[in-house]
Amino acid sequence: MAGAAAAAITVTGLGVSPSASAAPASSPSDVTIASCLYKVKAKEAIKIRTSKKKSATALGVLPKGKTVCSDKWETGGKYNYHDGCNNKHDWKNAWDHISYKPKGHRTIKGWVPSTCLKVLPKA
Repeated sequence: MAGAAAAAITVTGLGVSPSASAAPASSPSDVTIASCLYKVKAKEAIKIRTSKKKSATALGVLPKGKTVCSDKWETGGKYNYHDGCNNKHDWKNAWDHISYKPKGHRTIKGWVPSTCLKVLPKA
């Protein structure tokens, strides 16, 4: 039993230390894997907003086809569905909080209607 306990401590110690040092280098604006619940792809170009309502200030535009990280999903204000943002899954008033890093600009964190996103399979 003492040997198993020592092995467990050794494995735990190895699991924590190497993973911290083996993490890829990233800039502070990059999204961490821990905060990414799932990857999503924009079905249409959609405005990234400061809060979960269409009248909220637009921070930028998420281009059609761009893959980003969503870190949470919440119910918010009503969104008028159009083009590729159809509501076929009955996600009424659902919004995803995303992080998007355009080239040459800082990371934009904000809300987009969930119906405008396609959830990608986990790798």
